[in-house]
Amino acid sequence: MLNKLYILLCSLYGYCLKFAYVTRLLRVPKLGEKAQADVVVSLTSYGRRVRDCIVCYTVYSLLRQTLQPKRIILWLSQDEWTESTLPKRVAQLKQYGVEIRFCEDMRSYKKLLPALQLLPEEDIITVDDDVLYPASLTEQLMRTHACYPGDIIATRMYAPSLTPVQPYRQWNLAPRSTSGLHFFAVGVGGVLYPAHALHPQMLDYTLAQQYAPLADDVWFWGASIAQGTDKRTTDWSFDTVSFDAIYQFLHKGSALQHTNVKGTEMTNDTQIAATMTYIRENYGVS
Repeated sequence: MLNKLYILLCSLYGYCLKFAYVTRLLRVPKLGEKAQADVVVSLTSYGRRVRDCIVCYTVYSLLRQTLQPKRIILWLSQDEWTESTLPKRVAQLKQYGVEIRFCEDMRSYKKLLPALQLLPEEDIITVDDDVLYPASLTEQLMRTHACYPGDIIATRMYAPSLTPVQPYRQWNLAPRSTSGLHFFAVGVGGVLYPAHALHPQMLDYTLAQQYAPLADDVWFWGASIAQGTDKRTTDWSFDTVSFDAIYQFLHKGSALQHTNVKGTEMTNDTQIAATMTYIRENYGVS
């Protein structure tokens, strides 16, 4: 009951912020108006979140960072959207310096795979499309990245037990300011992937579809283990509750988490098992 109340309160707070953006009570700066970090933010969106301009609020929060990224790229499916069919408010994101690019429909994989193909030498931060991020997110990730430039950095991670593999719901959160090869970055809190952090052979979407079609975070986790890249938590974290949580609660199946974590099929567990089997058989990792 308390958890549902907390989600409700956070969601209502999110709707208040959305109102502040719509009424221009909160100013949204253009990219380049503030100090910038040498990093690219990449995200994707789809369906209703584009049609109803929900993703715009996430992008606004990224533009309001204390340390802006040098580029923000929103990837959309070329089968779903074109320049001429974009909602007006989404199209207007380009006036703020945001890039809108169209690519193959790779579901949630669109938030990272196309960016890695386009910018293989860049450090890339991925975020979700239904969260209003705190203004210090980029700065906090980059501060840790400066000390550990080869590690994948995230505000929130799990420290799973893999001998044997425990169910996803039983994984414990990793302590702050710690690292491990098998740490699992939770994508909703923002994840910084340094260049070459993932095994290049696992950046094939056709391959990913075979083992983790609905769990890009799981597949990227496996790719980082195969590459031998440590994952590290920041010394800072924040509570991430989607401002779209009320809609998702009332419309089961509107988000991948309903299938991957909360659904009866528990497909996160099956995809984790499949990914671990693949990297153990092909890359000899434990």
